[in-house]
Amino acid sequence: MRFQARQFMRNGVIHCKATIEEVFPLLCPKKEEEWIPGWECETIWSTSGYNEEAAIFRTVKPYDTELYWTTLQYDMNNRVVDFLITAPRLYMFRFKIDIHENGNKILAMMFTQVFTSITEEGSTLIKRYESEDFDLRLKRLEELMSLYLDDERAKKHMQ
Repeated sequence: MRFQARQFMRNGVIHCKATIEEVFPLLCPKKEEEWIPGWECETIWSTSGYNEEAAIFRTVKPYDTELYWTTLQYDMNNRVVDFLITAPRLYMFRFKIDIHENGNKILAMMFTQVFTSITEEGSTLIKRYESEDFDLRLKRLEELMSLYLDDERAKKHMQ
């Protein structure tokens, strides 16, 4: 029997009281070590060591799946971050973040993820991701980002 790929898309929004200059650097797999507990990232290729177009990162934790992140677009002027993420022999997914300013220094980060399995095992995994509460995951990221930014602002005030 021939393998039948599975694909699904999910969307969500994170809101944050911050400027684009504060938030944009945090949208980097390596920088996420600073604000997401348990996150670990290895920089495979990047001239700066951080996110930039054509950078490649590797993560395993916190989700216990080896992922390779290739940055397709990292453009603060156009307020977009776009990755192609590969879980070898399992699935690939496109992960795009579009950032919009809602006024009063409130940013809305629109997350779009499109998963496509490349093996039967990958189909099983993304079927599980499909049933996951993505809004709950994004709510947690929103809380973590806000806490981190509040802490950074407090440190600057104390200097």
